[in-house]
Amino acid sequence: METIFEAQDFIMNTGVEQKICGHAPHAIYEASVNKLHALEQMMSFYRDGSETTELNRHAGKEAVKLSQDMMFVLEQAQAFAQLSENAFHILLAPMVQLWRNAGAENKLPARDEISKTLKLCDSGNLVLDKAAGTAYLKQEGAMLDLGAIGKGFAADVCCDLYKALGATSAFINLGGNVKTLGSRPDGKPWVVGLQHPDQPRGKSYGAILCADQSVVTSGAYERYQVIDGRKYHHIIDGRTGYPSASDLKSVTVVSENSMQADALSTAAFVMGLRKGTDLIDQASCTGAVFFTAANEVYLSKGMKQHFRLLERFPCYEL
Repeated sequence: METIFEAQDFIMNTGVEQKICGHAPHAIYEASVNKLHALEQMMSFYRDGSETTELNRHAGKEAVKLSQDMMFVLEQAQAFAQLSENAFHILLAPMVQLWRNAGAENKLPARDEISKTLKLCDSGNLVLDKAAGTAYLKQEGAMLDLGAIGKGFAADVCCDLYKALGATSAFINLGGNVKTLGSRPDGKPWVVGLQHPDQPRGKSYGAILCADQSVVTSGAYERYQVIDGRKYHHIIDGRTGYPSASDLKSVTVVSENSMQADALSTAAFVMGLRKGTDLIDQASCTGAVFFTAANEVYLSKGMKQHFRLLERFPCYEL
């Protein structure tokens, strides 16, 4: 008889919620936790000895041999950067650190500091040799951080694992990166709430109904710092070196591929409503929900059937 197993953990520096339905769900859960720990060891920006920290440590010095999984993530990251005209890319860690230090000192970074740091963040600094299985950061001081794509990759890996081990239905939430296997055990779609950008955590303005889909939201409302009394959020526009100044408060992307949803939600947020919509259409995602600075909700093509509005906001189809 199939049973449902539910668990919560803290892995990859975030809360991880899993719901697994199958004949041996606890064994599937243990396998997924082991895999998540292995992926954390591979991708972590903070763990000594991870492939990320080794690559950063050898920046400007020599290429580093990487695992197949790590090479795949980096290749995909480069593809998403190219697709989004660098609205998304993974070499922004030096700029993030610059702004974090500015917050600690309560002083905006100088323009020359931003210009200098932008050179370290140039996406061309990452060179991949697929044949050799190596990566090289060309400038000393350049750093990659997979925080904007790693959880999406982990969600994809876990759902593949669920399926391979016989789960019939499953749900994983990695710090807001949600992916589902099939429908709920009762046959109904999973319901994923969309956080209201201006309300306390847990207050949803809408919901996504999904099966065999990933739902990922990027927004400026969760992490920020205050400098001279003004909030500066954590999503950096790699083209300018400043926190994104788009016309959006959040973007939610729905896709069969969680890594794609993870990367493109960030990119669409940075690009703004018009260009972000073009990006989502070009990428052939299931669709996206845009919450604007004017408190209006816009749905990309094909999203109406998946979306439910829970608050009284103007809602338009693009």
